[in-house]
Amino acid sequence: MARLAPEFAARVRQCGATLVELLVATALALVVVLAATAAFVGSQRLFAVDADARAVDESLRFASFVVRSIVRQAGYSDHVPDDADAEPADSKSPAADDGLLDLDIVGASNTRVSGVGNGYGSHNTRGVNASDSLRVRFFGRSRAGTKGIEADGTMIDCMGYAQPGPAGDKPLSGERAWSFFYVAEASDKEPELYCKYRGPKEFNAQPLARGIEVFKVVYGHDADGNGVPEQWLDAEQLEAMAPSDAKVGDEWRKVVALRIGMVARSAHGRGAAGPAEELLYPLGIDFSKVSFRPPPDGRLRRVATFTVMLRNAMTRAAS
Repeated sequence: MARLAPEFAARVRQCGATLVELLVATALALVVVLAATAAFVGSQRLFAVDADARAVDESLRFASFVVRSIVRQAGYSDHVPDDADAEPADSKSPAADDGLLDLDIVGASNTRVSGVGNGYGSHNTRGVNASDSLRVRFFGRSRAGTKGIEADGTMIDCMGYAQPGPAGDKPLSGERAWSFFYVAEASDKEPELYCKYRGPKEFNAQPLARGIEVFKVVYGHDADGNGVPEQWLDAEQLEAMAPSDAKVGDEWRKVVALRIGMVARSAHGRGAAGPAEELLYPLGIDFSKVSFRPPPDGRLRRVATFTVMLRNAMTRAAS
């Protein structure tokens, strides 16, 4: 048998790969694959965290916009506000359960609110994370020539439904719109900011912003009537200023501003539970007595705080 030339045989031996070379190549390929996988997983986590952060910010922006807009409408009337000839219907309504239903601004501290009926809760009834409630009332506005039937869209309740003005020549207190804000838990235990409003036949409640776990309100109390609040009080403290139960409404009518704070959390945790997070101040550091310590669940949290000066006087005496 003819033998290969030596130089050709050498070339044939150099065409293959040793076992060591294969193992090294495989290891390098695995390193590349693992690096690519880690980068992919990391980018997915980063995307999820970014999506959660945007969702939290959006919830806070939307909730703040709605609450601020509704509070600014408090006490609005397209007529002479409840003049001497106007009937204060709420105090005579069969649905009235206390003397505060006629107020344009009222609320309760640390309260749970029923999704039905016109109640806004009672103080210290274990609200979700000690959250407060807020109820706002105002007259709507109708298109000219519709005799109060067709709303013109300028005045809306907390669900965005346009509210018509009074049907008759004289506004009745009971014709005002209702908007309630409070925190409640959904069926999956996720906290939500709720809006309760009066529908055609009954009161209805709908979630407004998901992930809102704290809703706190303090009221600027103007004792001397100069339009500037001398002190900020929560609902329970404000009512304690009244010399008697019959005078509680008078203290509410001295409110000239509201400071509102909310805490929103992400839907998912960012990792394993760690040590307890630092205190959050829903109403700002100037109101350090109002704080919230979230559980160590790894969720992203944001705080929104804003102040609203009331545009319409709340000083009308109760009838």
